[in-house]
Amino acid sequence: MAERKRVFVAMAVFSGTIALVFSYFGAWPVLPFTGFELALLWWALRCSEKTAEDFERIALASGQLTIETRHGALAERHEFRPYWAQLQYVKPPGQRGHRLLIRSHGREVEFGRMLTEEQKRVLAAELRQILGAAWPDKNHKETN
Repeated sequence: MAERKRVFVAMAVFSGTIALVFSYFGAWPVLPFTGFELALLWWALRCSEKTAEDFERIALASGQLTIETRHGALAERHEFRPYWAQLQYVKPPGQRGHRLLIRSHGREVEFGRMLTEEQKRVLAAELRQILGAAWPDKNHKETN
């Protein structure tokens, strides 16, 4: 947060100095544009600050698949049993990108929103392999 303030102050001093010099020599219309430029920079830095701590975390430990996400102020934690979890890598009609979903028992969680298409594809392949290894005889019916 302190870095963003320093960036804003540095840009304000730099742009303000240039604007004041130009206005001194009669080009005063540059002042409103400088103010607008600094307002846009302030807004962009505020938006960046709100999402700076967003994350998505996936963990498979002791028979539990855990997905934790944080988007702005909304933090969520979802737990699934790997045996029942289904990974879906789907492209909804009319959308550009794919979605990564974990589904189980009527619940659905999307993750990987911050990833590129290639990263989503790699993650989907890794998760399929991990989920398959968690229960190697998942497709085998047990009979007693």
